Amino acid sequence: MSDGAPGGGPEGMSRGLVRLMMAVDDAFTQVSREVGLTAQQAQLLCAAQRPAPVGQIAAFMSCDRSNVSHLIDRAANRGLLRRRSTESDGRVTLVELSSDGEDLMQRFVEALRSRFRALLADWPEDRQDEACDTLHALTEVLERGRNGQPHTTRPLAANLFP
Repeated sequence: MSDGAPGGGPEGMSRGLVRLMMAVDDAFTQVSREVGLTAQQAQLLCAAQRPAPVGQIAAFMSCDRSNVSHLIDRAANRGLLRRRSTESDGRVTLVELSSDGEDLMQRFVEALRSRFRALLADWPEDRQDEACDTLHALTEVLERGRNGQPHTTRPLAANLFP
């Protein structure tokens, strides 16, 4: 459809996903700022909700490992993250939230939930449930990637909000 109205099929799905991505990114950025984080710092804290190696966090964030290492350094200096070696291989460093990081992450998640709760307040509960089901199903398809192969660049995505 050339008039900008929603349409079906792959073209309408692509257009809708791009618009959704932009709107969610905007909300994510605004909420990050409200709790005193940049969007990238909030994404890092999301990735560190479960202990993970730097390389896995870099893949999740779609960033170069050295950039993520610098971001981790700054967050650790703020007391939001801590590093520890794995028991099985002392060369592997795991990054995890500190107690201050957990507190800030909870504030961020609650602020994000509150933002979406307010935006969807006029939607009937059944429509909200249907939208959630659709989003989760679509996410599973996208995470599987092409030809049923797992999506390798965001291995932590399924663990974001346990």
